[in-house]
Amino acid sequence: MKVAVVFDSAGTLVKIMRVIKDLRKNKFICNVQTVDIVDEKKGRALVIIKEDPLKVVDNRDPEMLISDLLKEVDIGISYCNPPINKEGIYKDRKTKVKDLQEPLNILKKYDIETGYGSALIIDTYLGEVEYTIATAGCLFKEVKDTIKKLKEMGIKVFIASGDRKGFLKKLAEIINLDEKYIMAEAHQKQKRDLIVNLKKEGYFTIMVGDGANDVPAMIESDLAVVTLQNGNVSKKALEVADIKIYNISEIVDVCKKVINGEIQGRRK
Repeated sequence: MKVAVVFDSAGTLVKIMRVIKDLRKNKFICNVQTVDIVDEKKGRALVIIKEDPLKVVDNRDPEMLISDLLKEVDIGISYCNPPINKEGIYKDRKTKVKDLQEPLNILKKYDIETGYGSALIIDTYLGEVEYTIATAGCLFKEVKDTIKKLKEMGIKVFIASGDRKGFLKKLAEIINLDEKYIMAEAHQKQKRDLIVNLKKEGYFTIMVGDGANDVPAMIESDLAVVTLQNGNVSKKALEVADIKIYNISEIVDVCKKVINGEIQGRRK
């Protein structure tokens, strides 16, 4: 049996540190996933800066408008609550780069492994930046050994994530995964399409994630696994998951059971 496992990264392979600033309340919030915030309101988009924020955000004039910065850097939409107005991403004339630098400066105090990320949640109807976000992370300690064991079993391992490419390239280096098996800046449809294509190639597919942006791929997969290790899981992911695991190393046993026929999956 050919088996392929597709992992999300943040919260699944990486213990993610995320600082989110609610600009309307001028407060930082915790214990919430950015995709869940997006799901609260139609027209919201999670906009990621694809470049290293230490190079394109950290050194900017704090008084510069974020909308002007977004016109100069490479950006992507990693999740949204459609329909959205893409032109609205550039309409905000109030929010300044200092609001993006502030969460980043908090995370810079930590020793991290995978690099930093900067993102925003924008109401594309109103043209307003509502949240600024900085992310960084360290691998769960079991990840390297888990990936090694899966590869030794002959299982194809992929990472499909909304995180920027530089973040995932660093992660792939750490776990010794060829760069061709990572899909960076992937929104929910791209993750689903990866599963669809792997199934066409004859693979039994296992999607492992913890966020709402993993749900379409989880639904399409032969087996959907939600990981609770990060401690903050999307309700949508919990609802569609066939199996819950509390440590990423448990996926090895899940794969063994699939290969041995103890888990049949729900092949479509």
